Amino acid sequence: MNGYSFSRHFLAIVAAIILFSACGGGDSSQQSGNTGHTASDTVPTPAENKQPPRTHNCKVSGQMLEGNQLWLHEIDLWICIVADSSTYDADYGDSHRILEVYDTKNCQRIERKVLPVNVSPDFAYFLAEITYNHTSNLVAIRGFGTVYLYDATSRKLLPPLKPKYVAERYGEDAQSGMIQRLELWEKYLVGYARDYGSFAFDLSDQQKPKAVTPYAEFKTENEEYNSLFLLNSASGGMQAIVPAYDMEKDEFMINPLLPEPSALKTETSRSARNNRYIVIRDSNDAAIAVDMQSRSRIDLPAEVASQPTQKVLQWIRSR
Repeated sequence: MNGYSFSRHFLAIVAAIILFSACGGGDSSQQSGNTGHTASDTVPTPAENKQPPRTHNCKVSGQMLEGNQLWLHEIDLWICIVADSSTYDADYGDSHRILEVYDTKNCQRIERKVLPVNVSPDFAYFLAEITYNHTSNLVAIRGFGTVYLYDATSRKLLPPLKPKYVAERYGEDAQSGMIQRLELWEKYLVGYARDYGSFAFDLSDQQKPKAVTPYAEFKTENEEYNSLFLLNSASGGMQAIVPAYDMEKDEFMINPLLPEPSALKTETSRSARNNRYIVIRDSNDAAIAVDMQSRSRIDLPAEVASQPTQKVLQWIRSR
């Protein structure tokens, strides 16, 4: 190729590049130069368009204890427990027992319920520490010895719930029976009351939650109650739990005993459910042993698990 031909080809390539830039790239370059962002940076995605604002300016007219509020920003609800002049007590001062619910889109109050005196006017109601999930849409409120549930979907306060125990409880002092922890676990609300032990509520019917009676209960040498619950799992089968609360560390543990929910037989006689060692059976009739003192499952050799319950208990006690 001679020099003249090469120059013609080179000029043609340059002209094509200039033409392509003018037709396709000029607008994007101009936008980038004007804003410093590309189009993908400035146009929100559909998901971003649906995101609610992450702040609100709603305020309560009364007093609120630190942390005694919950913002459900997915459904634009702000829930809080407050005290005002209507609940003020001349002897005890502020009484934090008013449930207020606000629509955070316009800060309009849509609910105000004055809860009954919580044993004493100076005992506040509290929104539970771990209280809300997207499945149940229920917000738990713990009183001294009762629990209220607020249905955030229907915007309705449900009737109070009281824990159910096997043996009758007797208070050791004025704080006995005080609910100290609540936690949502699948379709159950599991909690702990001082000196009385753990309890559970079944939330399967959200309009009619009910207390669950422990399958077994054992009073330890330290006068503590440990309770075993057999709870139906959302994934099928049952899970065995023996909840525990460490007061010094302020740690609450659901403490499931099975690696996964299983089909269980629950025909154990009531008289055998207040012992240290509890034996239940799976669908294959294999024994599952629980030490109610340590709130743990006992590993049974296969040849022991296949034995009758009394043989299993003899092996446990002889270890």
